[in-house]
Amino acid sequence: MADWFRQKSWSKVDEEYFFTKLGRARKDGRAQYLKIQAIELIETKNEKLLDVAESLIHKLFSEYPDDKFNRPGALVGLGNIYQLRNDNDRAIECYKEAIDFEIIYPQVRTQAYIYFSELVIKQEKVNLYDTVENILMDKIPGTLFPIEKYKGYSILSIINNYNHNIEKAAKFETLAEQNASKETSGLRYHKYLGIVKDRDSWLDKLVRKS
Repeated sequence: MADWFRQKSWSKVDEEYFFTKLGRARKDGRAQYLKIQAIELIETKNEKLLDVAESLIHKLFSEYPDDKFNRPGALVGLGNIYQLRNDNDRAIECYKEAIDFEIIYPQVRTQAYIYFSELVIKQEKVNLYDTVENILMDKIPGTLFPIEKYKGYSILSIINNYNHNIEKAAKFETLAEQNASKETSGLRYHKYLGIVKDRDSWLDKLVRKS
């Protein structure tokens, strides 16, 4: 049986069960439970459940405004909701807010920078290319996961080709390919965590096209 804060449905019974459990939980854990439950509902991609997830995230923001640890992840979740609704401008704003928050609180880390960068490229927001490049150049050295490096370097290749920096673009394309081909993460106890299992066809196509 799934944890009470990992429900994939939201009937009246589900809702009452969740909020009863939430009310009995430690106060310092409630923001996290709201975030996790919202993410579970977002993963269903069901339109009605996205509405519920959005309400849970806004509840987190309004009732636990001083919670620093869960805010970036909740912002990423909100960005994912907007992206699923094709409200891409609002999604970009949420991802950027999460990135900016992580600058102030670097002990909290999400994949907001990857989501932000991917969406900027997909939407061809060329006015944000310099911002994306700066963010990726700052973030990529600190990640251990090949999949993040593969995506990040692919995006850097696309941006540098757009800016006619052909040599740099080729270097980033090579780095992206190297990370896409890695069979292990290099982590001792999680050898296969964060490796590239399925390549992004749209990203590969843009790299080759550029």
